[in-house]
Amino acid sequence: MEPIVYREIALGEEPAVCALVAHVFNELVATDYKKEGIEEFFHFANPIAMAERIRTGGFVLVARQSESLVGALEFAVPDRIAMLFVTLRKQGIAKELVARAIKKASSENPALSIITVHSSRYAEPAYERMGFRRIGNERTDHGIRYIPMELSLEGSNA
Repeated sequence: MEPIVYREIALGEEPAVCALVAHVFNELVATDYKKEGIEEFFHFANPIAMAERIRTGGFVLVARQSESLVGALEFAVPDRIAMLFVTLRKQGIAKELVARAIKKASSENPALSIITVHSSRYAEPAYERMGFRRIGNERTDHGIRYIPMELSLEGSNA
């Protein structure tokens, strides 16, 4: 099996990343959403919007195995994981993407002490295994259902 390579997104790779995001979202998350939430999600998760967010300070990390894109994480400054989707689950890809995102975000902002995420129900256990904790009840905003979570970087090896 080929090793997984992690790196920042390349210019023009946004459509492939958004295709991966759409595939995993439709498989695992969309079933919990009404039409409004699905439309709102894809208003956010599209190549043009992603490119603009990258241009204005966010970043995207990708995981590739051979020629296949197997994971992606978008980080929104100053402190939020905006999206995290992987196609190969239970192989540590999400954990590695999060660790690399924390390292990059911390190097760009040494005062960074907390990482936040709006987790889907599906992803909550994975985030908990990575050290995130729930900081509120499930909410819905513009049809997007999420659980607010955070990870304290104080005393961590991030």
